[in-house]
Amino acid sequence: MGNYKNFESEFIERTLTLITQYNQLITNLEFEEQLNYTLTINCLLGLIVMPKERVISWIPNDLLTEAYMNDLGFKHSQIGDGITTFKALIHQLRNSIAHFHIDIESENSDFLVDYIVFSKENGELVARIKATEMVSFLNFYCQTLLVNLRNRR
Repeated sequence: MGNYKNFESEFIERTLTLITQYNQLITNLEFEEQLNYTLTINCLLGLIVMPKERVISWIPNDLLTEAYMNDLGFKHSQIGDGITTFKALIHQLRNSIAHFHIDIESENSDFLVDYIVFSKENGELVARIKATEMVSFLNFYCQTLLVNLRNRR
């Protein structure tokens, strides 16, 4: 599947498929060999940075209400102060990812990936996303973006 008809849409769809396929494949691997969060962080470049650069006008500017946060799959995640819209969140996540202002937090001494923390250059919090909520967030974001791309093109 090397050809693209609609690059932006198909790239997003294929990147989501890549995450899904990998998560299915790792069930046969030992825990220490599973690299699902490494893959997800790598895929953020394609899912957050590329769309922001190429199709920013199709990213919804919805308010981040409590109901919207639930739609994003955020039950334990938090968004930094001053980020009030979905478009602003994606813009700030884009900056964090592009400049690699990303950190990992573990809730205990096992050093598991419990949270992925995105910050601004000055250290101010952009988002602290529960690792188990990352894929549902990406799915919601990408499906919303794909619907907007299809409706507007």
